[in-house]
Order: sequence, then structure tokens, then C-alpha cells
Amino acid sequence: MVRRWSMSVIDGKKHMKRVGELEVLEQDDAGSIQSSVAAITHLAKRKHISDRVKGVRLGILRHLCILVDCSSVMIEKDLLPSRFISVIKALSLFVDDFFDQNPISQISIITAKDKKTDKLVDFTGSARKHKEFLKAIAEEIPSGEFSLQNSLETANEMLRHMPNHSSREVLVIMGSLSTCDPGDIEESLEILKRNNIRCNFIALSAEMYICKRIAKATNGKYAVIIDEDDLKTLLSVFALPPVATTQLSANLIRMGNSDFRRGLKTRKVGHFVFGIHMKHGEGIGKLTCVGFICPQCNFKYCFVPMECQICGLVLASAPHLARSYQHLYPILPFEEKAIDKQMKKEYFL
Repeated sequence: MVRRWSMSVIDGKKHMKRVGELEVLEQDDAGSIQSSVAAITHLAKRKHISDRVKGVRLGILRHLCILVDCSSVMIEKDLLPSRFISVIKALSLFVDDFFDQNPISQISIITAKDKKTDKLVDFTGSARKHKEFLKAIAEEIPSGEFSLQNSLETANEMLRHMPNHSSREVLVIMGSLSTCDPGDIEESLEILKRNNIRCNFIALSAEMYICKRIAKATNGKYAVIIDEDDLKTLLSVFALPPVATTQLSANLIRMGNSDFRRGLKTRKVGHFVFGIHMKHGEGIGKLTCVGFICPQCNFKYCFVPMECQICGLVLASAPHLARSYQHLYPILPFEEKAIDKQMKKEYFL
């Protein structure tokens, strides 16, 4: 660890001020600094967990829109095998982590290339569906330029209709150091602030002023990765529920406890009827006798949680609701202790 100082001259006198500390990257016996980078990443991850504010209201009902930069700069190979493939792999792991931490939340994925945006997946709580689409776009070739304004406006159109009791969030993963926008991005920023949309950024190259400004203005976070492992660590931080803002309304939400059942019972005891279930965002699905039944309108779905397309009731199972309570009573951070010879004898065979 190295202390960092700044020098200023006031009234002809020099003044030294300590402004922070810098990590030292040390080489191992093989001349590699990978172990030092891994140690710094591990400490940063523990710091994120220990620095979480306790005793505050969290937004556990979230609608997160992920914007993925698919422009030509994502072909660069500073992350192996390429930036684009590394991001897709990291997002596949992030989806599982997100729904583990936020079982009643939903994610949407938008890709941005050729100065345009494309909605890859609409808001849904199915991790399997997200991973299938991510696997499909991994075969595409990034091209064109990235437009930050078009991306944020597309996310705004999807999020502004979400209920006030839900946390509206955007996570932008970008490798571009420039943006090709059709208009004034300051106007887009004001719209995001008016709709209470929180914007977070993960940069793969370097820091951009406009991105950092948007993140600060919308109470979001901005980070620049070190390597592929650091990308996964930063994504795991965004999987945790954020602190709720004052604009987030506190309302009682009607939710339906939808359990997995074998079709709809007929008047004759022991008999079942087949039904067509609704595939979220894809219209009518297959003809089956199993699924999740809405307790209010008896319509059938292939997965939960989701909002019923017929009556608007939020559907969730009992395990989803139970897992949402993990953030009310979180586990305290573990304390790391050095192992001496006596501890090895007592605890290790």
C-alpha cells in the first residue's frame, strides 16, 4: 500500500495533503501480476459488501433494463476471446445471481449497434429465457457505432410505464469511448430524472464524463473494469437491491400465490382438462395440462413470477416471497483470520 499526497501552494508556502492510498501491483516469482490483481479484486468485493448501508429501505421489487454495447469496438481482444463474448458470458452468470437475490424482479435486455437499438428480451422473470437469447446473440458480429442517447431513450420508453412502487433501473455495459447521438443528450437526462430512472454504467475501456455525469444525476453508479474477473465482481454488486429513493412510493401490492398445478379441475373429482398456457411476450404457447394458475382469473402460465396478462395480478410462488426476506436480515460479513499452527492442529486433520 502506498500513500498518495497532493501539494498546493498557499500564500507562498507549500502544503502537503494526504488524498488517498494506492494499491501496489507486485510481481510473483514467475513475473506475473495476476495474483496482485486477484487480491485487489477480492478486497474490492468484500469492501462493497461491508460498506452496504444497514437499516434502510431497499427496493426489492425491481425492473432492470440492461443495455449491451454491440458496436464494432466490442470486437477488441483485450478481454479474451473478445469483449463481446466476455460480456455475454458474464451476463449469463449475472442473470442467475440477480434472480437469486431478487426473486420477484424482472429483467429486460437491449442491444445497441449501428446507431440503433434492438429489444432482445422484454421484461420477464425467467432466467432460462434470458440465457437462451444471450446464447443466440453470442454468434452475431458487433458492428457500427454506439448511440447512448438512443439506448437511454429506448430504456425510458420501457421503464416509464412501470409502477411507482417498483425500482426503475438501467445498467449500461459499454466499450465505446464515443457516442453518436441524433439530438441533445441533456434533454434525455432530464426525462430520466423526471421518470425516476436510475442509470448505472460499467465501462470496459475508460471513464467517460457524460456517463459519469448521468450516473451521478440519477443516483446511479459508474465503474471501470480491470479485467474479466473484475467485470463479474462489479455485476455481482449490481445484483444486490439498491437503497430505495424518496420518490419510491410505499403501497400495498396485491400478489397472487400461484402454485404449480396439473391443469384445471373439472366438476368431476379427479379429472383434469388441458389448457393453453401464455408464454410471456410470445403470445399463446403449448397445449399442456400443467402450469401456474392465476388464482383470480384461472389463466395458466409456464413460469412465475410475472404479471397476469388478463387481470394484471402479480403472480409469485411461496418460495419467491420467502427468498425476498433475505435482505431484511442479511448475514453479517465474515471475518478473515490468519491460520496459525495451533489452529491447524485443532480444526484441520
